[in-house]
Amino acid sequence: MFKNIVRNIFLEAENANVKKYVKQISGADKLDPIIVIKPNPTWVANYGWIAYNNAMDQFAIYNLNNNQRRDKNSRCIFHFRDIQELHTVQDGICNRNLIPNGFHVPQGLQANIALGTNNPVPIGRAYLVINLEIKKLEFLEDKKFFYVD
Repeated sequence: MFKNIVRNIFLEAENANVKKYVKQISGADKLDPIIVIKPNPTWVANYGWIAYNNAMDQFAIYNLNNNQRRDKNSRCIFHFRDIQELHTVQDGICNRNLIPNGFHVPQGLQANIALGTNNPVPIGRAYLVINLEIKKLEFLEDKKFFYVD
């Protein structure tokens, strides 16, 4: 079940990474949301892997105590206590502009938003994963996670 989700998101992942990601997702408590972030190759080409990794570190540590991470150093799978924490992290990072050029403003809305960004693409694609019960897993792409509207 978890392996299918990881394979669907990370089509090109090596088997060692698939095992690591499956273990990390399967370790979540029932109903705790997980965000899986897949990098956008265009964003990485524009800004580089160092900027991408620094951005993922923001998701990993935002609003946590020293030396705590919500991603187990994966920089792609982020555990949250509940939906409220997930949105607090997302909103806080976006509103404080902690990830320069990480959030995309659709062209039709750029004149209305004063973020000072002209980012042509979002940093990645975010997938929400929630373990509803032992044999059922809910999983979908959150198409607005990296968009400001």
